[in-house]
Amino acid sequence: MKKLRLIQCGVGGFGRGWLIDQTTKSPDFDVVAIVDVSSTNLEEAGAGAELPPEKRFAGLEEALDSVEADAVLTVTPPAVHVAHARLAFARGLHLMTEKPIADNIENAREMVRLAKEVNRQLVVSQQYRYRPSIQKLKELVESKARGEFGHGHIDFYIPADFTGSFRETMEFPLLVDMAIHHFDLIRCVTGRDITKVTACSFNPPWSWYRHDCGLKVLMELEGGLPFSYSGDWSALGRMTTWNGHWRLQCSEGSLHLEDDKILAGQSKRWGKELQVEEIPAPPLEYAEQARTLHNFAVAIQSGVPAETNGADNLQSFAAVVAALRSAQEGRAVTVQEITGAQSV
Repeated sequence: MKKLRLIQCGVGGFGRGWLIDQTTKSPDFDVVAIVDVSSTNLEEAGAGAELPPEKRFAGLEEALDSVEADAVLTVTPPAVHVAHARLAFARGLHLMTEKPIADNIENAREMVRLAKEVNRQLVVSQQYRYRPSIQKLKELVESKARGEFGHGHIDFYIPADFTGSFRETMEFPLLVDMAIHHFDLIRCVTGRDITKVTACSFNPPWSWYRHDCGLKVLMELEGGLPFSYSGDWSALGRMTTWNGHWRLQCSEGSLHLEDDKILAGQSKRWGKELQVEEIPAPPLEYAEQARTLHNFAVAIQSGVPAETNGADNLQSFAAVVAALRSAQEGRAVTVQEITGAQSV
């Protein structure tokens, strides 16, 4: 099948990794242009990807005027995503964004609405879903391998040092920049949306962040099931993985994700006759970013929205926004309060 023509916006830092490791190696896309506000990024990334100067542009509109394309990938700050969505959809192109979908719920809703109006695909690259351990954990919950799921918890503790980057000084860095992955994973693994959030943010005395990098959250999932989350981006000592450490409590035992290993436990009351089994997670044909990029191509070609399409991803993003409002106002916040009753 003929490859789709892709414009990639953002080729510095994380975007360069996308370009070198993913988009230029994709079996589904040909990169026909790259866009970046930095001439240095354009020159270095263009040279690394062997894209000539005539395929390098300082702005998306200039690129759209100069090359024929089918789709846009934007690996840019969230505040830029809505502008790229307006340009791409106005020209009849499809769009995939890095997470989070946008910088606020209003812009996210606009992006979803625009995609629907012009019947184009909008996909968010929530690549954490497509890790072998996560997919296997999801399968175990769906198959009721330890009975009915009842409640769960995630610990996330990594002393991430972003000194000199925007994360060092941004407000709520863990909640806004990272927890979107974990909130989205909760929805993915349990098959239930988050409906209500109570959040408490804090900044430990030893933190090297200017604002709150610690977080405690109590959530309610569909059906009234509780789920909790605890994290700290300045946690010195033993680390979790980026997926976090999970406990999913079920009616016939527990499912765990620890150091990216899946464990399933069973016991009788008082923990008697405890049995713990490690369950292997088979490799995926497409994993992480390669999977979201492939899913984007399939959605374009088939017309069937990808799993992490914009409308679905609104539920993950709205849960983060609800947590942010809860932390700021000191109260429980429903996700419906964020999304509103109006259909997108």
